[in-house]
Amino acid sequence: MNPDERRLGFVMVEDSDDARLFIELSSYAVDLVEARDALALALALQSTAPADSPLQSAERSLIANAAMAYCRTFVSSKVRRPMTTFVQIPARVCATHDLVAKFRNRTIAHSQSDLSVTYAVGVLDADTHQVLDVSAPSISSTMPPEQVRNFIELVAAVTAELDDVIAPVRTRLMAKLAAADRATLLEAGLSPTPRMLPATEFGSPRSRPPYPTTHPIYLGDGNPPVSHGS
Repeated sequence: MNPDERRLGFVMVEDSDDARLFIELSSYAVDLVEARDALALALALQSTAPADSPLQSAERSLIANAAMAYCRTFVSSKVRRPMTTFVQIPARVCATHDLVAKFRNRTIAHSQSDLSVTYAVGVLDADTHQVLDVSAPSISSTMPPEQVRNFIELVAAVTAELDDVIAPVRTRLMAKLAAADRATLLEAGLSPTPRMLPATEFGSPRSRPPYPTTHPIYLGDGNPPVSHGS
């Protein structure tokens, strides 16, 4: 080990209103990062994948995932307030914000818009006109590159606003931690506790608490635990 390399220790921040607020605000940031990363991959596929490539379906799925992740931040839920309680959408990206919300509501979360249509088409023998089949081709349209780039700009703008809200909360938590007996905290070794569960029990029966101390990790058959951190 490099003698100049700093060794790090990790401690749980004590449960408090600020700790819970920091967790809530940071959970929005997690969703925004997910949206940003999905959009970056989608934009890369739009410029590199051939039109007939199966990756075109992946591109649509990435944009859909980005819309869902972004909209989770301001759609009310039972465990957190809308992000717009704390952050105002900048005026310059409001039109894109509204566009993404409508795209999520009418196309992704619900199948209502004509961005995805299914036809009833008869298949005939071109010479005898014999009926061979009736098929149901579906045509879907996703965001063009220009709108994807606008979406990326929206996520970046909202992330910057959110960072400004998180910063003073982080500063207060750091000051409180600095005043605590940090040696005792390190010695106690308090950390989040994983619950190791079999894959057959996968589900979401529990609501997320405002100050979590544990999380599930599911073990697949002969596979490593399925869990992701950020």
